[in-house]
Amino acid sequence: MVYKLPIFWLKPKNDFVFKFIFGRGTKQSNKLLLALLNDVFNVPKGLSLGTVEITNPLTIQTNLTDQYAILDIRAKVAGFGHVNLEMQRVNQRNIDKRSLYYGAKLFEEQLDKGNEYRDLKKVVTINFLDFSYFATDMYHSCYRLMEKRTFEPYPDLLQLHFIEMPKFVRQDKENLIHPNDRMAKWIRFLTNEDDARWEEMANQDPIIENAVDMLRTVSMDREARMLAEAREKALKDINSIRGEGKEEGIEEGIKKGMEKGRKEGIKKGIEEGIKEGKREIAKKMLMEGADINFIVKMTELTESEILELKD
Repeated sequence: MVYKLPIFWLKPKNDFVFKFIFGRGTKQSNKLLLALLNDVFNVPKGLSLGTVEITNPLTIQTNLTDQYAILDIRAKVAGFGHVNLEMQRVNQRNIDKRSLYYGAKLFEEQLDKGNEYRDLKKVVTINFLDFSYFATDMYHSCYRLMEKRTFEPYPDLLQLHFIEMPKFVRQDKENLIHPNDRMAKWIRFLTNEDDARWEEMANQDPIIENAVDMLRTVSMDREARMLAEAREKALKDINSIRGEGKEEGIEEGIKKGMEKGRKEGIKKGIEEGIKEGKREIAKKMLMEGADINFIVKMTELTESEILELKD
């Protein structure tokens, strides 16, 4: 593949670019989305998923400067069910609940169209995370419902997929990714930061060649570039706000801790002073030959504490 140069490549993990490639609803975009889904679900060759319909295609009217604008991809896959894909760059510490909510909304939307409960189709959420979230070393986790004692699986109506890309990148550098891992080519594409490697990737796999070509298209489109850069700025603003909030929280925590420590120190000093006074009284009473039980009663020290003073 020969590219028109020079070119400044946008990054596929920018959520606007991600949706441009996989969620525009065009023939080429749908082809890429189906290929991605087949590999995420590890669908056997010859049994590939059928047609796909994007139910929320990318529109330029979306306010990409809104820090909390959602650029997910919702699709209906023939003979399979409903799928929600999202590229999540910022760890808002809620992706587990967020993904569950998105899945529930897809069930609700099916009923809004007049369907009966028996007509509900499978719902799958797929989250590409640019951060590590779960404790497992696996970069791809899939959660389903099951009976907690027998582990009998619930009917396969809901799946939650989490693809933690930093874990993959780390394992890939250590040559721990299996050669037959069908997700590998996609995550290498999504996480690539080296512009010199795009042509190399394109030459290794025909479907990635199509993805690189789509990336080239969006990278050379002036309006699309402006939108992608606006989105990048919005996400950086979120990180900045969170970082400042975290620093302020740490400073406030230190301040409160010092104040609490000062108060507790004064309190502890007073208590220790009172106890030391009691010890001095107990010593004098011992020197006068007072009965230990009487000293315990007068000073509220324990018998062992008084015997220590006697030594």
